[in-house]
Amino acid sequence: MRYLYDLHIHSALSPCADREMTPVNIVAYAAAAGLEIVAVSDHNASGNVRAAEEVGAALDVLVVPAAEMQTNEDVHVLCYFPDADRLEAFMAEVPFPDLKNRPDVFGEQAIINSDDEVVGYEDRLLLTGAMLSEVELRKLAIKHGGVAVPAHVDRYYYGMVSVLGAVPDEYRAVEFTGSGDDTGFPGRTVLRSSDAHVLADIGKYRSFIDLEEKTAKCLVKKLLGTD
Repeated sequence: MRYLYDLHIHSALSPCADREMTPVNIVAYAAAAGLEIVAVSDHNASGNVRAAEEVGAALDVLVVPAAEMQTNEDVHVLCYFPDADRLEAFMAEVPFPDLKNRPDVFGEQAIINSDDEVVGYEDRLLLTGAMLSEVELRKLAIKHGGVAVPAHVDRYYYGMVSVLGAVPDEYRAVEFTGSGDDTGFPGRTVLRSSDAHVLADIGKYRSFIDLEEKTAKCLVKKLLGTD
């Protein structure tokens, strides 16, 4: 089956995202746009994923548990998991520097429930990356049943190609944010997602993916190259 997706969306937990990017608004906007699969993938955090899953269950939109991680080489990598428990177990094992957020400088990092209520704020500065290399991060994601996908490889900043020079063969999927030329990635799954920080950007590339069924488990298998 073919499914319309956007697998790179930031909620208001990411300090660089708009305050209107609540789990309710994200999933409702996605549903209205006809999207069938989305991922709330905040910077180095997962605090709004479960709320988005609850809304997705009500609106028949699959919310894939995810986070956009930053490695110690300053590479952005999207990590997807079959369920929120595995995502949270992965996040609990990732080491981060002990740096606190300054909302007046970097923005608030809001944790929001499925009723659109702010229930707290993340104190750790989420714009600071993990103390892991891309190799260590990829292996940790796999250890917890997930998959790591290099994010926006067509970009200069934080893209694996521009930072490291290439995408290692171990990654069987890559992500573009745009309509860039993907001929350099034969035999790999190429995702095209929005990296949305505002509601209007969700689903803007109208991308489809073929899966056996609409589940996070099937998506992970596809991106691992094992389906």
